[in-house]
Amino acid sequence: MTRLPDWLGTGCERRAKLFACLAVLSLAVATVGVLAAPDQPRVTVAEESPENNTLVALQGYKHEGKAVELDPEGEVVWEYAAPDDVFDVEALGPDRVQVSSADEIPDSKCPDRYRNDGFKDCVRNALRIVEQSSNEVVWEYAWYDAELHEHELHDADHYTVRANGSGADGRADRWVMVDMGNDRVFAVNRQQEVVWQWNATDTYDRPDRMGPESDWTHMNDVDRLRPGVFQVSLRNFDTVVELRVENGTGPGERNVSVSPVVGPNQFAGKGGVLYEQHNPDRLADDHLLVADSEHDRVVELNRSGEIVWSFGGSATLDWPRDADRQPNGHTLVADSYNDRVVEVSEDGEIVWAVETGALPYEADRLPAEWSDGARAEGSSDRPTAPEANLADGGRESMVERYLGYVVAISKYVLPTWVGRQVLWLVVAAVSLAGATIEGVRWRGIRG
Repeated sequence: MTRLPDWLGTGCERRAKLFACLAVLSLAVATVGVLAAPDQPRVTVAEESPENNTLVALQGYKHEGKAVELDPEGEVVWEYAAPDDVFDVEALGPDRVQVSSADEIPDSKCPDRYRNDGFKDCVRNALRIVEQSSNEVVWEYAWYDAELHEHELHDADHYTVRANGSGADGRADRWVMVDMGNDRVFAVNRQQEVVWQWNATDTYDRPDRMGPESDWTHMNDVDRLRPGVFQVSLRNFDTVVELRVENGTGPGERNVSVSPVVGPNQFAGKGGVLYEQHNPDRLADDHLLVADSEHDRVVELNRSGEIVWSFGGSATLDWPRDADRQPNGHTLVADSYNDRVVEVSEDGEIVWAVETGALPYEADRLPAEWSDGARAEGSSDRPTAPEANLADGGRESMVERYLGYVVAISKYVLPTWVGRQVLWLVVAAVSLAGATIEGVRWRGIRG
């Protein structure tokens, strides 16, 4: 039998010293982690650095939202700070971006209908067009809602239509948005007039147990696919649908029909192929690339709803919320609870990663140049997994799934530096308690 050093003592004294050593070691690891944690983004993997810059929407954990543009070395070359949360940022051109944000407003400054509605504070949702060179807001559409949580503007998409009396090219601007708090999708013109809308209650029955302010659909994404056709993510349905918007019989009237693309097409709360997904993108051949968030993975589905490519697992990704296929077959992923953005190669390996220092919601790779039709997000001309012969990647770990969840939740309720090191701090606290208990026992025995 191995003899322990005499300085450890015996019995309670030995256990007290071991607990104390473990506590010191855990505090040391936590301290190193705090000192090493980035206040600004930093590249951690650079096997294949991208050629172009990347736009990242940082939701943050405690009203620290902002939009940033990162160069391939992870340096911030542009930043736009919002009062609270930023969910989506998309480039409209070489000097303009649109930012979807949600700001918590004190009750005293809320409109009358939200001031004494039984909810603490209210939320002001805003879609802003920002000039990057000056950070000036050149256009904004905003509305108030009951509260911040589950009532935010998570996404908007810009498109144009042919219209009389519009610009020199005969095109007029439109913005389509998902209104989570009111369970609707709607589009506005540059004059801020609503030109069409669809309410989920037009198609689905809200459960009797859920009131109008409950988190029913959790609409979190909308993309215009082609004229009159829009793709919408109903997160709490685990469903992606298409809306077809057609002219009605009266002036300005619109008829909207709904077709499911994947998912149960109802509020089931179970998860299936997808589980509380974010930011689905349509690829070539009607394939769908989706951040399958609660499954900690990114998947690509063919038009029959079959998974043809998968990357992630809880030991690789933690609650990803955006995935964009790149022209070279790589996939850019916002790995939210790991506080990073990663690029996955065709071989299923992470070849570029940047720690963001805050909670990322979305990431878009900017084009090399802004020619006609250039876009800064995944679109239908991007290659599918079978076409590009992409390999699956990532691994699963149930232990890391639950530990990751604990760390993520702690970042919402504790100071961020504490949240990052919460597991080591818990080990230190338990060890100190054990050392104290064993020390008391040892003194009692000696006394």
